[in-house]
Amino acid sequence: MGKNKKIKKGEPEIASTTTLRNTAKEKPAGWFENVIYIIILSILFLSVYGYTFDEKLDLNGDNAYYYVLGKAISQGEGYVNIASITRGPNNHFPPGYPFILSLFMHFSDSTTFLKTLNGLFLLISLILLYELFKRISGNQKIAFITVFFLALNSHLLQYGTMLMSEVSFILVSYLCLLLVDRSEFNNDFLKRPYFYLILISLVASYYIRATGLALFGGVFLYLLIHKKWKVSVALTAGFIAFALPWIIRGQKLGGSAYLKPLVMVNPYRPELGNADFTGYIARFFANAGRYITREIPNSAFPFIQVDYVAEISMVEWLLGFILLAISFYGFYRMWRRGLMFILYLAATSGILLLWPEVWRGVRFVLPVMPIILFSILTGTYYLADLVLSSLKIKFNIILIVVFGLAFIDPVKALHQKAISPYPLSWQNYFKVAAWFKSENIEDVVVVCRKPMLFHLKSGTFTAPYIYSKDGEEMIADLKAKKTDYIVLDNLGYRQTYEYLYPVIRNNPDIFPLVFSLQNPDTYLLKFAPEN
Repeated sequence: MGKNKKIKKGEPEIASTTTLRNTAKEKPAGWFENVIYIIILSILFLSVYGYTFDEKLDLNGDNAYYYVLGKAISQGEGYVNIASITRGPNNHFPPGYPFILSLFMHFSDSTTFLKTLNGLFLLISLILLYELFKRISGNQKIAFITVFFLALNSHLLQYGTMLMSEVSFILVSYLCLLLVDRSEFNNDFLKRPYFYLILISLVASYYIRATGLALFGGVFLYLLIHKKWKVSVALTAGFIAFALPWIIRGQKLGGSAYLKPLVMVNPYRPELGNADFTGYIARFFANAGRYITREIPNSAFPFIQVDYVAEISMVEWLLGFILLAISFYGFYRMWRRGLMFILYLAATSGILLLWPEVWRGVRFVLPVMPIILFSILTGTYYLADLVLSSLKIKFNIILIVVFGLAFIDPVKALHQKAISPYPLSWQNYFKVAAWFKSENIEDVVVVCRKPMLFHLKSGTFTAPYIYSKDGEEMIADLKAKKTDYIVLDNLGYRQTYEYLYPVIRNNPDIFPLVFSLQNPDTYLLKFAPEN
């Protein structure tokens, strides 16, 4: 894996770093040129990141959950939900990212400070990706162009200003792949620091996101294909040993919180039950079609608009398959050095294609998006080289100018979102939360949608309501949670109108009004089961 092999007849020209440089007619880049490229990419990223930085908390809710868990660890309370009155142990999110937050909370627990930390992680990731792509392709131009567009990618920029685990996972996973590519894995590998750094990064990726299993699977298969039996066995033993405590803890707490939604038809509609075999087959093809036509094109090229409400059009299918074909050609041109990319991408795809269809969007494909973009640009570069080289046209310059201009509009939209206030519905929601602080009401339980965000703004204990159409079951659950108040919001989530509102409407005496806000209507209700 460390030395270049002689290319057999019929194999792609780009089987090694040296061969690729000869094909592209490039000289090996010197250290000074590398430094200049890294400086350019860093300045570009920092400029765009500062332009799009959003100080507001994102409204997805998981970010607030990560913050609360990190706060609990930093305060020495363990991996528990301090927003809950029971302070129960968390079994939903892996502890890796909250642990990272907890370390830096000793300096400051400001969300703005912690968001900036994610930006630093993203900058380091881009530098690692530049080095990794350069090594895999042997072509500095392709590496530079790919990272240039990654620095302008509005999806990456957005997650770089959110308290979410995606960016730290990207950092750890590509550090792992770079270490694997640099390692020789000789017989004395147990004496080499690379082996232990790879093991640590693999374990860290799993503890940050459960899909770290795909990274381990890709690296494991890569080692097996290269007949590194001892290394693969040692890495597997080490990975299992370090991952086992989290697995055992999860089983003691009722099983993995990721596997339960996986077997359901729709995690947001539990009454539909679990998926059967035919359901999984349908899910596989539905997810595959959506990823090909929407998630992959939009994640790699954010200027490609996606409308999830509309049916997939023929134009989307055509574009999706064109990008897929170019990506395959890109992998073909770097198939030997890029094999670990292919295996990691295949393992990740195996997980994503079996997830519930309602879990859609670029968030899930974002960690492997750099590989997808790299393969597309590699294929495009060499396809164009067949046509434009004879015309002596600098295709890399054309690519940067044309696509660079196309990337600007999503970046502008991200900037506009950053400087704009919350929607009115969320402003009212947070005004209800702020009322508790203004009245110095803390030791109460408020049941609401997006309870973690409400907790950060109110300082109260919070809990979600169950998704049940059985009114008696809903009221019994509210009693079990020791509910004091309920927020009937206007945030637009279907669950509020389908599960919570009917119970309130049918039992008005149990839910007396405390106060309400208009435009749009938002209500704070007291829970009084004694009525």
